[in-house]
Amino acid sequence: MRAHPSLSSGFIYLIAIAAGVLSGGHSACATASAPTSVVLAVDGVNVVRNLPVLLAERLGYFRDEGLQVTLKETAASAEIDGQMTDGRIAGMVAYYHHTIVAQVEEGNPTVAVVTLAVTPGYQMLLASQLKGKVNGPADLKGRRIISGGPHSAKTTAANWVVLHAGCALTDYTRLATSAKAQIATQLLSGGADLVVAPEPDASYYLAQGVAVPFLDLYSVEGTRHAVGSVFPTTVLSMSATYAAAHPELAQRLVHAFVRTLRYINTHGVAAIAQLVPEMATGANQSPSVLHEGVKMFATDGLMPAEAARAEAAVVAAQFPQYKAARIEATFTNQFVEKALARAK
Repeated sequence: MRAHPSLSSGFIYLIAIAAGVLSGGHSACATASAPTSVVLAVDGVNVVRNLPVLLAERLGYFRDEGLQVTLKETAASAEIDGQMTDGRIAGMVAYYHHTIVAQVEEGNPTVAVVTLAVTPGYQMLLASQLKGKVNGPADLKGRRIISGGPHSAKTTAANWVVLHAGCALTDYTRLATSAKAQIATQLLSGGADLVVAPEPDASYYLAQGVAVPFLDLYSVEGTRHAVGSVFPTTVLSMSATYAAAHPELAQRLVHAFVRTLRYINTHGVAAIAQLVPEMATGANQSPSVLHEGVKMFATDGLMPAEAARAEAAVVAAQFPQYKAARIEATFTNQFVEKALARAK
């Protein structure tokens, strides 16, 4: 989590990967020479929002590209962005908003070179006693939504839903998050009207009977219904200057991620779970985590430009300083287009 004066931690998810072998052969970029060592950073390599990281490692797509990648698990910061500029860290996976932060706040532009996820990865749930009284986003005026801090990704999702419905951000009250049991009590007692929740929390509230489904922010279809477009979230970003100086390295990383996205979208959850079992097990996990989470990656890797602009407008609605961002400089599709052309 990033302690940033404006956009923070809830948006920032960093990534890094080690390499393996693709069953069935090597890519055209693989050579017999020693692999190129790079460092990528991640905040939560076993978290579903970063599924392409761990999956690319298990599938061996990085080694196929002649890369030896070292994981650096760390929170995002201006220091990390500086290390990307000089190549000590080749790139990171963060929510797309981070490219706006780096450009406006730090004057240290980063560029999303491949878009990995195009939905927020949440459910918006309605308190059970309001079923039939709140029938859609247009009814959110005056409601209390549990979404966390003003800089959280959950709040950005709630803000976009509210704005798309024609309301102002001041038309709803944002409530802090807390323990699941406490949130369940708030929903049951009338202390809160809605909650923005990932899995397995969402399933917990549903099982307790304190909430009912309201908006699906996991699937592309549900996200389009809620906010009018897809919602770019997890991206692989690099320093703009470093990527320009090392286009071959950027291309090799993007090749690996595009192949990983194709795997996710052509294989069932059961096959994916066999490769990343830690994402569906453990004290804070459940099968629903991966089952819902894979929906975030229904993309070929291209950044949808209109969605990027719409998302930036939502961010700027809460933090006006980000109106100064040059959105066209926060992403590029050139590497993904080459990767897709190679795959044909």
